[in-house]
Amino acid sequence: MSSTEELSVSLRTPDGDVPVGVLERNAAGLIRFTFERSYIDLGPDRPILSSSQAYPGDEERTILQLRNGPMTGQGQEVHPWFSNLLPEGALRDMVERGLPSGMTSDFDVLAHLGDDLPGAVVVRPMESYRATPGKPKANQDEVRQPGVRIRFSLAGVQLKMSMYKQDERLTFPAMGADGDIIAKLPSERYPLLPEIEFASMKLAEAVGIDAAPCSLVPVSSVGGLDEKILRAGESVLAVERFDRRPGGGRIHIEDFAQIMGVHGDRKYSAANEETVLNIATRLGGGGTKPFLEGARRIACNILLGNTDAHLKNWSLWYPDLTTGQLSPAYDIVSVWSYDRSESMALKFRNTRNAEIIDLARFIRAGELCGVPEKAVRKTVIQTIERAADEWPALIRDLPMPEDKADALLERAERLALTREVGARFSTQPTFSPR
Repeated sequence: MSSTEELSVSLRTPDGDVPVGVLERNAAGLIRFTFERSYIDLGPDRPILSSSQAYPGDEERTILQLRNGPMTGQGQEVHPWFSNLLPEGALRDMVERGLPSGMTSDFDVLAHLGDDLPGAVVVRPMESYRATPGKPKANQDEVRQPGVRIRFSLAGVQLKMSMYKQDERLTFPAMGADGDIIAKLPSERYPLLPEIEFASMKLAEAVGIDAAPCSLVPVSSVGGLDEKILRAGESVLAVERFDRRPGGGRIHIEDFAQIMGVHGDRKYSAANEETVLNIATRLGGGGTKPFLEGARRIACNILLGNTDAHLKNWSLWYPDLTTGQLSPAYDIVSVWSYDRSESMALKFRNTRNAEIIDLARFIRAGELCGVPEKAVRKTVIQTIERAADEWPALIRDLPMPEDKADALLERAERLALTREVGARFSTQPTFSPR
């Protein structure tokens, strides 16, 4: 490497792109991110890149963080906030196959995918940004072909595509246009994965969780993909992107691994459920509401056996640009239905064992976040009771095989949390006095 390379970082807003900063890789390969002076000077009304860099009500402290905080340190890798924007697993492999040899570092992949990243952040080579600010640098004739030139990023390991839904068909959008659907593809390793995730999302909705809208689409209605990556099943799960606006606008999001500044490989070990609830409470609007919504989701994950709910499965959402709130829930899957493991992705009060998690753990987490015991107890109990009331009938109308549905209901009834509440899932629910 013989010269310094620069990537502009901006946020796309309804009023146009707002310059935020510059990612620089010098001749020695060291990388630094610097916030633009113009962004710092916007004051408290600046659109948020990351809540980890903002102290509402304390502008002096916020400015110090933007000038000299952890995101501005120099190192051999891009800061985890940026690396967590990038895909993992099979999608990352497909992206790298479309890049020149030796140009597959996170910095290079950001430069390649930067026009279509999660949320509202846009990353471009500086010369392109200076030449045509607010417009993507791309060959408009280039076709997004998986395995050839993937030009979007979706974080996570599961193979998924950013697509456009039109007349019940899923296709790749034209270059320069954002997909409005995340298409989750069938898996050879996990049969019926789209169907199981769809059922899990609908069961979560039934207990009052705000989940991203989704639907099942026949693989025959998916265009532009190699048949080899669709042959493992009959359906694709189409999840509406809540980080996109109608007409191609964007809404910013960041996951909790980004907020904590940890690399994706630490999404299981860098925090616990108390950390998640604390972040949701402090940065998701404050007060009891975000805590209780987080507690409802954790209780539902336990009941469903969504044991892979890690840091990247939680996000803050910025529809109004300057204030965070919990995003709609996503990636809710009854992983237990496949592996029968009770080991949760994140510890909760020093245990990962979903079978023994009880009300006391939720109440203690509430104490740490300043949420009254009465409110915590009421929310968790209501979640369990609604699940016991709704799931036994609802699950029969969902695309979950009968044996998996029976096993899931039987498991839910034997959990410590369920026994403590006195809920019944195997028959019409009755509740013992508390």
